[in-house]
Amino acid sequence: MNSKRLQFLSEHFRSQGFLHAAKISFRRIFFPSRCYKILFALDEPKPNENAVITSANHVFRFATVDELKMFSKVKDFDIHDFDIERVERGSARCMLQLDKENLVGYSWIWRNNLAHIDDGFHINLPNDTIYNFKGYTSPEYRGDGFQALRHLKLLENLKDSGVNRLFGFVDQYNLRSLNGVKKSGYKRVGEMVIDRGSEDVRMSLHLKNYFWSREART
Repeated sequence: MNSKRLQFLSEHFRSQGFLHAAKISFRRIFFPSRCYKILFALDEPKPNENAVITSANHVFRFATVDELKMFSKVKDFDIHDFDIERVERGSARCMLQLDKENLVGYSWIWRNNLAHIDDGFHINLPNDTIYNFKGYTSPEYRGDGFQALRHLKLLENLKDSGVNRLFGFVDQYNLRSLNGVKKSGYKRVGEMVIDRGSEDVRMSLHLKNYFWSREART
């Protein structure tokens, strides 16, 4: 086993525990072509006290198209034309966190209960759940736990529409994102396994019973 693989497993072990590290090691060796997506849900964001205090004068609200066009001119903000088009079509919304005219960060949600996981694969979400698919915090504001606070503000703003839970997913090898969802308070609700072979494509889905939706979507 080379040094890079050892370092990779060591980082996962320290962050996610022995069982997770052992599982991904086994899968990498025996099923290298498979894609594993871990599914998470969040209904009780718990921002730390410092985030609440330091954001006392910040504004949290959904972005307009013009604001997104303005922020998209800053490359580091990672806002693209297709993001803006999604807002124009009404398929997505972006919650901004603003410190006067400065962008502290943002969190995106998908407005359809069919959450895109990978090319050709979707999850049918419960009616009270919305897909949170993209987030960002400006470097000068990092370290205060603002992402969890934005999740709380999202749910507060969406409460009247019947939404009280956020959904997200992470590739099992993406340690940075695994740490992020853990820090934000997301709880694991399932896993999707995608196996693309030379002739066949296979998918298996495991979900908690309470997260299964029988609603027909279009």
